[in-house]
Amino acid sequence: MKALFTGLGLLLWGQLQAQPVTLAMCYEAARTNYPLLKQKGIIQQTADLAVAGLQTNRQLPQLAVNGQATWQSEVTKLPIELPNFQVPGISKDQYKLTLDASYTLYDGNLTQRQVAVQQAASASAQQQVEVELNRLKDQVNGLFMNALLTEENIRINQAAMTDLRNRIGKLTANVTFGTAAQMNVDALQAEYLRADQRMADLTVSRRGIRETLGLLTSLAITDSTRLTVSPVPQAGALPVARPELQLFKNQRLVYDAQESLLENRLKPRLSLFAQGGAGRPALNFLNNDFRGFFIGGLRLNWTISQAYTLRNDRQTLALNRQAVDVQQAVFEKNLSVQLRQQQTEIDRLEAQIAKDAELVALRAKVRQAASVQLDNGVIAARDYTTELNNELQAQLNQKLHEIQLLMARITYRTLTGN
Repeated sequence: MKALFTGLGLLLWGQLQAQPVTLAMCYEAARTNYPLLKQKGIIQQTADLAVAGLQTNRQLPQLAVNGQATWQSEVTKLPIELPNFQVPGISKDQYKLTLDASYTLYDGNLTQRQVAVQQAASASAQQQVEVELNRLKDQVNGLFMNALLTEENIRINQAAMTDLRNRIGKLTANVTFGTAAQMNVDALQAEYLRADQRMADLTVSRRGIRETLGLLTSLAITDSTRLTVSPVPQAGALPVARPELQLFKNQRLVYDAQESLLENRLKPRLSLFAQGGAGRPALNFLNNDFRGFFIGGLRLNWTISQAYTLRNDRQTLALNRQAVDVQQAVFEKNLSVQLRQQQTEIDRLEAQIAKDAELVALRAKVRQAASVQLDNGVIAARDYTTELNNELQAQLNQKLHEIQLLMARITYRTLTGN
């Protein structure tokens, strides 16, 4: 039974290992596991608390406890003297403790506009995080494509090593029968050692690239993990959907909300107020005893002087919008240049790939002829290894161009935000 469970566990592990990791999976995993993503939640929570505070202050009365104790050099006296009557006076030390309450009846939609500013600023800050997260795609692209290229290099190098082993075996037999020189066997063995050395270097590079990709995405990417990418169609006319464009839009919305709040400054405020407390003197300033008092009513506040700087403040907001327009124009200009350069790179690689297959076929044909000549003792081993390396280089160039083309197309789509 234990063996059964062990076998099932190994089978399940093998299936998990066989599941391919796609480029889209790496995009999503890198975004999900990147610490900066938590910043969006913090920004949203901060904005929610700020909005809740504004709404609470608007819905509930404002309360304040005030107190003062003063001594003054002179007090009010009645200029009256009556026989047999002491005119009451006021003490020079005076005290007051009050509870003040006010409730806004009309604020010109001040709170609503403050909430709009807060929400617009929050949306802009969150979009800035999206811009930073989008840059992860460039890192994922580079690591993923390098991993694919390294894998192809390993595969081609393994094929070359297999061919060399076969040739060494044949030549060794020929040396035994006296039809080949030991020098040719030694030359092939030296070439095999060099290929083996290259294999060790590629294996270390593959492990390093995959481990780095695993760190960035938090995915379990090992040497045996299959990395796949769906075929990317030709670029064509893709719409630009970069997060920076939404960021520019959100920044303008912030300035629009601030301008709406700016207009609110010229509106009057109407509120209820009440004040209760105790003091000496109280409302009757001729009574020098500690007494309680209460006062309430309506209060109108209209700060007309706010109009002094209104024009300058509007111009400042207009200049801020123009600055955003300039930033967007610069971004779009640079993006158009990058897209044109990337399309040129795509065209160049497509032209090279069109000739790569023909070149690889010709190099393979020459190498096969050289192998026959080597077996018959017509050429030396170094001549054969030269043709083998030429075929190997042609194959590497073909795979390099194919992966570069794939990378160029992916980069083009990434640049457009798709």
